[in-house]
Amino acid sequence: MNSAPTPITTTAINPATATQIPSANHGYLLAATAALLWGTSGVTARFLFNHDIRPFDLLMIRTVSAALLHWLWLGLTARHLLRVERRELPRLALFGLIGLAINQGCYYIALKLTSVGYALLFQYTAPFLLMGYGVLAKTERMTAAKFLAGLLSLCGCALMMLGHAGGRMNLSWQGTLAALGSAMAFAFYSAYGQRILRRHDSRTAMTYAFTFAGLAWLLARPPWLIEWQQFDSRAWGFVAYLSAFATVAPFGLYLASLRHLEPSRANLTSALEPVIAAALAWVWLGETMGGWQMLGGAAVLTGVVLLQIESRLRLAFRSNNSR
Repeated sequence: MNSAPTPITTTAINPATATQIPSANHGYLLAATAALLWGTSGVTARFLFNHDIRPFDLLMIRTVSAALLHWLWLGLTARHLLRVERRELPRLALFGLIGLAINQGCYYIALKLTSVGYALLFQYTAPFLLMGYGVLAKTERMTAAKFLAGLLSLCGCALMMLGHAGGRMNLSWQGTLAALGSAMAFAFYSAYGQRILRRHDSRTAMTYAFTFAGLAWLLARPPWLIEWQQFDSRAWGFVAYLSAFATVAPFGLYLASLRHLEPSRANLTSALEPVIAAALAWVWLGETMGGWQMLGGAAVLTGVVLLQIESRLRLAFRSNNSR
């Protein structure tokens, strides 16, 4: 590369194409950060479950707390974002009920009826559901790199979760349906979330989504059925972390990533979650990581890196063609 000032290529690059590279990088960073925080969520929840806190009790408290935190946050910083037209409420309710309440509820049912590995394995079929939907709806193009990244992520997650005794499959047709329902609901959160962002700020969308999901969980699990005596001061500290940093933040960051990425790419990047969760469980909970798990983690990372390489090559090719 010549360092002389005359051949600098910035004047020859289409500005619309040039700005897509940092935008895509920003989207990958947002989705990866969401995966990091979701990874801490699983380990934190497992720690609380080990101290006799029931999963659905935790899920209700976590969702309602997330809704209250959103209202408090926007009420103090951007009150105008809380105002939405009445006709928009059904869309936001649908987003919250399916994308959050049904997604998490089905996942917890799958955990109860099968195993962590089996439930998460189905969860990471969501990128393929999104690719198929994108092709049929003509909102995405199927590329070899995306398909290969999806295959690497799915196989990697299988190795990560099935590579230890607690992750091996415990077959149940009810649990299988619940796990598939969770994957479909997460795919809906990604695809419908991108449509919601055309109408609303991501903070508005998340506030109302968690509000409707929280109301659903209050009806399903009212406060008088919760065993409050199980929550000591340490447990409440973990619940506060889980609500703010492992629920509000990752769902918001992931939704924001959809402004910069196709839903399937954002979803594939979130497959970093089990890698992060396994690493944290190894450090914090003393769980072992075998060779198969390490190989699975490497496959997931390879898939995510492949997506970014393909994005850069595709944008560079467009830039060269636009000169």
